Amino acid sequence: MKTKQKSDNRKALPKYILMLLIAALFGGLAGFGAGIMGAVNLSGSIKAAVEDVLTAAAPWGIPVTSVVFLGLGWWFYAKARRIYQTWDGEDEERIEKAEEDLSWALLMSAVAMLWDFFFVSVLVVCEGNWPMGRLGGWGMFFVSIAAIVVHQQKVVDLTRRINPEKQGSVYDTKFLKKWMDSCDESEQRQMGQAAFKAYRAAVNTCLWMWAALIVLHYAFDTGLLPIVMVLVIFGVLQIVYTLECIRLSRSSQTGCGSL
Repeated sequence: MKTKQKSDNRKALPKYILMLLIAALFGGLAGFGAGIMGAVNLSGSIKAAVEDVLTAAAPWGIPVTSVVFLGLGWWFYAKARRIYQTWDGEDEERIEKAEEDLSWALLMSAVAMLWDFFFVSVLVVCEGNWPMGRLGGWGMFFVSIAAIVVHQQKVVDLTRRINPEKQGSVYDTKFLKKWMDSCDESEQRQMGQAAFKAYRAAVNTCLWMWAALIVLHYAFDTGLLPIVMVLVIFGVLQIVYTLECIRLSRSSQTGCGSL
């Protein structure tokens, strides 16, 4: 066993070192370029231009993105509902297609929510000229969020009609736990696999964002706070995942792995 471990390490080590060297070279070049941008004040011009664009787009950001993505979400929901209403109770492929459409509907509502949070952040940071001022901007934000919640409630309710064993309401603070508990082992396994992939994607994103923020600091003087926020998210991901693996291994006597 030890011989195989050493062999695997010897095979992987050169590629790992090469990757580190390439990353260091890329980081050095990016940092050098960012330093030049900061020295000639090019970053100031870019920052001002981006803020002008965002300030001009912000008043229309929430209503436009809500109409586009929530419109797509309702379209997927309507497709799924039509399939369910004409389902004979036996054709599994048709009902699986309806469940897939409902998943796409939830994705559209999640994207709409992300845009809402982005544009309300632009409102706070850039202080754009919103219709009816800041109050109007916040009003559009809460209206959009309410529409998203109603849309998600409709999707969940239809999913429960398709799968009567499912439990939970989107308005319940313990919705996710009740929904997870009502899933069978196969569904829980799928959710676990999807969650692990999301965890790995989030960890890799944090590392890339940390590197990008280090470089961008030389050009835009972004400061320490954005870097700390990324590291907080990175730390929460790593610590919670590892502690949960320890807890699960104690209860099942099998490890889930901490990588």
